[in-house]
Amino acid sequence: MKLFAFASLFFTALTIYAQGNFPALGDVHIEGQMVNGKNQKVMLANQNTGGAQNPIYIATADSTGRFSFNSPIPFQDYYFLRFDNGQVLNIVLFGADTVKIYTDTRNVTKFSSIVHSPHSVVMNEFLRSFYEFKGFEDSLRAVIAADPSKQAEVDKAFQPKAEYFYGYRNAFINTYQKSPALIVTLSAIDPEKEWDLYKGVIELLAVSFPTSPSVQNAVNHVNQLQREREARAFMEPGREAKEIALPGINGDTLRLSDLRGKVVLIDFWASWCGPCRRENPNVVAMYNKYNKDGFEVFSVSLDKSTDAAKWQAAIATDGLIWPNHVSDLKGWQCAAALDYGVKSIPFTVLIDAEGKIIATNVRGAELQNQLARIFGH
Repeated sequence: MKLFAFASLFFTALTIYAQGNFPALGDVHIEGQMVNGKNQKVMLANQNTGGAQNPIYIATADSTGRFSFNSPIPFQDYYFLRFDNGQVLNIVLFGADTVKIYTDTRNVTKFSSIVHSPHSVVMNEFLRSFYEFKGFEDSLRAVIAADPSKQAEVDKAFQPKAEYFYGYRNAFINTYQKSPALIVTLSAIDPEKEWDLYKGVIELLAVSFPTSPSVQNAVNHVNQLQREREARAFMEPGREAKEIALPGINGDTLRLSDLRGKVVLIDFWASWCGPCRRENPNVVAMYNKYNKDGFEVFSVSLDKSTDAAKWQAAIATDGLIWPNHVSDLKGWQCAAALDYGVKSIPFTVLIDAEGKIIATNVRGAELQNQLARIFGH
């Protein structure tokens, strides 16, 4: 798995901290040695000042892989060292730091030793576990994509690994509540399903590292999410789902309310959406298993009018055999997507026979578990 600075993983959607003239802090001194790093360049960069495209300093190692540099930094924040092969090592810098780093450039995340920067040490310890877990999870997704019938087998293999990792994550959060290193746990928290934990970690960071632009971005981000959550209060379990009335494939208007009396999965997707297409085999499997019990799927496509043929082709290719396919072919301006506050896809809403919301954003094993609970098998 290709590794990036964690900041780029988490803060991609955030506004980059405004660049300008910042009062430089005391110079940081970084030195170390790289195995397999003969004459390689080492770049010090920060995601909030342009990242690797605008490095703060570039050092060149000698023939033994040793390097060192002194450089001012614009603010206390999360920085990263980027090596010639594109790998990165994340570090926390406060100004006037003296840090020693020893690494093997073949696998910087796995083989690195950081001295005199305890926050950086624990931060990278967590990242090692996180990347290992995500690699395992991605490998299982590939198995399901190749053979959807192995879903149960994959779930059985995944559960103990997931329980171990999330137990480790929670223990890490409890142990390092006062450390800037806590920021790396945000990549391992789903804000949709673990909102209180997500918000709580950012609140802790706002206390432990308030001058960090990355933390300030995170605070702004969570405040924006809070406003969006309040605006989506109508999506809470138990609320009645909003009506959807859109043209079907043949142009006739299909209504969500026409399925009253059925358990319905409202599935927002598009032919161009890779994650949607990868989830489709699971939805098909659930439809085949539970349709006779009263389960229906109401698919809302966010394709545009120029992609109408691709929409219909994707339905055929993926075997989406249920009749309830609708779209006004307006892309993200789809009336139903706007009504439901859809910001990304796939996005699903599971509603009961009375048209009331059971859960949102359910897919994969979670959808299977919800339907098994509802139908009893």
